[in-house]
Amino acid sequence: MLPKETDWLALWKELALAQRSQREAGDSFANRERAREFEAGSRRKSREKKNVFLESVKRDLKPDETVLDIGGGTGRLAVPLAKVAKKVTVVEPAKAMSDILLEKAREEGLKNITIVQKTWEEAEVEPHDVAVCAHAMYGSTDFAGFVHKMEKSARRRCYLSLRLIPPNGIMAEISRHVYGNSNDSPNFIIAYNALYSMGILASVLVEEDAFQWTSPDIESALDMAKRHLYLKSTNEYDEYIRSVLTCRLALKDGSYVWPDGMRGAYVWWDPYQKEEQFAKH
Repeated sequence: MLPKETDWLALWKELALAQRSQREAGDSFANRERAREFEAGSRRKSREKKNVFLESVKRDLKPDETVLDIGGGTGRLAVPLAKVAKKVTVVEPAKAMSDILLEKAREEGLKNITIVQKTWEEAEVEPHDVAVCAHAMYGSTDFAGFVHKMEKSARRRCYLSLRLIPPNGIMAEISRHVYGNSNDSPNFIIAYNALYSMGILASVLVEEDAFQWTSPDIESALDMAKRHLYLKSTNEYDEYIRSVLTCRLALKDGSYVWPDGMRGAYVWWDPYQKEEQFAKH
C-alpha cells in the first residue's frame, strides 16, 4: 500500500495557525522595541553575510520597473531596491517597522518609496513589474491565497525568500518531541511543494553558506530555542531542551555553536508563463 500523499497547503495552514496561537502578545513587531531589535539584527546580518536574494533581484531589475515588497519590515530590501528601481511600494502593517523604514529612506535621500500600512490580505495595490516577499508569508494561514494575490500584483515576476530548515537540526529534534513534527513552522520545503501542487514550477536557488547561531552559554541557548519554538510561556520542556543543547552544542572559542546551519532558499517564477502553460491543455 502506498503512503498517503502530503497535503502541503493544509500542512502550511496547520503550522501557521500553531505559530500564531503560540506567539506571545508582546512578541510583535508592532512593538517599537522589537522593531528596533529586528533592525539591529538585520544590520548585523548584512555586515556578516551577503544578501544573495537581494543581489539576485537587483540583477533582474530594469531601471524603469516598479517593485512591490510584501511585508517589507524596516526596508532591508526596499531601500537598496529603490536605488535601482523606478518605484518601490512596501506593504507593511506594523507602524513601528514602517517608521524605521521611512527614517532609512530619508537618510538615503530616497523619495520613490511608498508604504501601504496594512496586511497583505487587506492591502489593495496596483500591479507592479516585480513582487518580492522575504519571510513575511509565514503568518498567513492561506498560502494559496497569498500567492494568487501576489501573482495578480506582478506583471513580470514573483520572488519568495524562505528559510530552509536542516532536517537534523536541534530545532527539528526539539519540535518533534514537543509538537510531533520536525517542521516547527512554515518553511521552504513546505512552500515549494505547495507551489508545485498549485501548478507553479518555480526556479530555486539555495544559499551555499549556512548561517550558524552562537550562544554565550547554555541558558542563553535555552532562551533562544524557547523563543523560536514559542515556548516562552511554559517551563514544561526546559529540562528536555537543556539536555539536548548540552549534548549537541559545540563549545568553540568561548561560545556555543549550533550545528543547525540555517540557509535561505529563494524561488521565483513568471505568472504569465504559468497561465500560458495551462492554456495549452
